[in-house]
Parts: sequence; C-alpha cells; structure tokens
Amino acid sequence: MSAMTREDIVTAGAQRLIEAHERGVQIEVPEDIPLTAVEDAYAIQARVAERLGTPSGWKLGGIVKGEVPRYSRLFAEFSQESPARLFRQDYHLTFLEPELAVVLGEDLPARERPYALEEIVARVATLHAAIEVVDSRFANWPKVPPLWQLADGLSHGSFVLGGGVAAGDLHQMRDAAYRLTLDGEVAVAGRGGHPGGDPAVLLGQMINARMLESGAGFRAGEVFTTGTFDGVVGMLAGQRAKLTFAGIGEAQLQMH
Repeated sequence: MSAMTREDIVTAGAQRLIEAHERGVQIEVPEDIPLTAVEDAYAIQARVAERLGTPSGWKLGGIVKGEVPRYSRLFAEFSQESPARLFRQDYHLTFLEPELAVVLGEDLPARERPYALEEIVARVATLHAAIEVVDSRFANWPKVPPLWQLADGLSHGSFVLGGGVAAGDLHQMRDAAYRLTLDGEVAVAGRGGHPGGDPAVLLGQMINARMLESGAGFRAGEVFTTGTFDGVVGMLAGQRAKLTFAGIGEAQLQMH
C-alpha cells in the first residue's frame, strides 16, 4: 500500500471526526492515519468546523508557556450568554475551564505586518468572565496525542460568555482574581497564574499566527477566549456553576 499523502490524511481524519459528531459517539485515536504535522491538524479542524455550525470566534488552547498558543473555532450554536443552561446528555464529557474572553469592537484586517499588541488592544471592546465546557470525540481523553486534540477543535464542547467590563488596556488579565464554585462550594480559586503567562499577550500571538497562516483577518463581534487559568473541573448533571473574576464579571451555568 502506498503512503498516505497529506490530502489523504486530512480527508480521512476529517471524515472520522465528522462521523463522530454526526453519530454522537466517541472514537479511538485513528492509528491508521499518520497525523504528524500541525498544518494537517489545522486543516482537519477547518474541514470539521465547516460542518459544525456558525463561526462566532476563537478559543486558545494547548497552551505551553513560551510557545504561540494553538487555536480553534467557537460556534454560535454551541455558545450561550450567562446564565446558561446545558444538558448533560448532549456531551460525552463535561469539564469546566475558568477563562477570560474578549470581544472585538472593530475589525482587524489582514495584513503582512504583524499587529503590535497595543493595536489589537485598541480594537477590543469588552473583557468578560467565561466558562468553556470541555468535551472530546476521543474515548481515551485526555490521553490523546496533541495533534489529534488540535484536529478535534482542542476538545471544545460549549462556551458561556459571562458579564464583563470595558476592555481598557487589558492589564487586568494577567493578575485577575477568580473563583469557580459548584453548588456554592469552591472548586478552584486563585489570582493570576495563567499557564501561558499574560492572556493578553497570548491573544496577540494567536491573532498574528492565524493571520499569517491563513491570510485572513478578524471581524468586529468575534469572541476570543484565552484558555483556562486552572485546569479543568468536572461537572455533573444537576449542578450549578458560578465563575467570578473580581472587578470583571461572572458567568453562571446550570447542568440539567
């Protein structure tokens, strides 16, 4: 049998994940598809995204300090404003991530020269508390190779946009104080300590990386959620979550 071309890898990988979404099942990591390139993982992700819903923004994930964060799409169909109501039966997994998100107030047109962070910040309208719900199409999550996690939209399930404030210069993102409770009991709490460092810097890196790779800009109204401050917290049916970022806002979620 001849070796798979990059097009073969992307086509086959996308089809496996699209089928998992459409059937509502989890699958094993495809050992027969030699996914070894970041570019191919993004290409698979993009093809799957075309079938999932209406793009509404971006999530940052797979964050390693000192590296440009990886990213995937958010979708209007899987996003709600706080207070949100989700149904456990719609997910394979329900793990919560406490995050900060921003909403663009102006377009960021594509250009060859990277944007300085100050230019990006000037176009951000608001800063929000946000909860990402992690889910996976792979049965052995979290023991999934990073490139397959990237192909699978960085294990995205749903997104909840909470209350917010005018963005200002986004300085408050770095050392923001947060608390996530489940049924009133503190699950995680802290101040700053984002694994990637300053979320505003990560935002700028992601915007420039995606613009360079795709040649496309960003539109006013797009949401960017900048990755978890403190790992993931499991949530059960019947529980109520509340995330508070001091001086920024709160997000609430009830799981039915």
